[in-house]
Amino acid sequence: MKVFGFIPARLESRRFSKKVIKKIFDLPMIEHVRRRAIISKAFDEIYVVTNSVRVKRIIKTFGGNAILTKYKHFNGTSRVSEISNKYNFNYGFILFGDEPFINPKQINECVKKIKRSRSKVFNVITNLKKNDINSSQIVKAKIDKNKFIVDYFRIEKKKNKIDNLKKSSGILILSKHLLNKFKYLKVKQREKKYKIEQFRFLENNIKVKSIYIKNINPSINTKEEWKTVISNIKRNKKEMMLVKKVKNLI
Repeated sequence: MKVFGFIPARLESRRFSKKVIKKIFDLPMIEHVRRRAIISKAFDEIYVVTNSVRVKRIIKTFGGNAILTKYKHFNGTSRVSEISNKYNFNYGFILFGDEPFINPKQINECVKKIKRSRSKVFNVITNLKKNDINSSQIVKAKIDKNKFIVDYFRIEKKKNKIDNLKKSSGILILSKHLLNKFKYLKVKQREKKYKIEQFRFLENNIKVKSIYIKNINPSINTKEEWKTVISNIKRNKKEMMLVKKVKNLI
């Protein structure tokens, strides 16, 4: 089975412009993601998929592979879907450029789990932490007894049992067929309203299997989150050892 890693990236983030090329521990944010994907040894090939010549140039400087797409896309998965039919793989693992502290062991664990399943799309989920339930920045997923995701929300007025809720990490894994097809799936009401791209599957009657991985480090969506996440990493000895390994990777 061939598994490719795709890292969609753009510079026009509304809440934190050009965040994917901001320096963290002397490397651009997106380069941390790419190097952690390499360290995981989970992928046959890894590509940064971007609409930015500047991002492509940066990745090339570090010896990575970057593919240019058209400028506008509804989301990162759509961007990858534009180019996926050019490559030969069984599953595409989508990592986002604003998750610089994803653990390579967690990536590898996810890839091992998909090899034991027949599902066509997986969403990696993790545990909700204090205050996550009331944050509109955090996408929550409701899970059924068969570990399929039946709903997503940011802020929910209904009283859901906390045991059935997890945090959506944003990491998606799609079969090649579904990834090729994704750009043709209809964008419907809830995806437009809540800006949650996983609704593309649910609203087109495609089941999403969850993969639970404990304690995934959060994405960075705002300058405030940038400061908080980096501060937490600096206080964690194991995390800083991994940062050192990432920086020393050639």
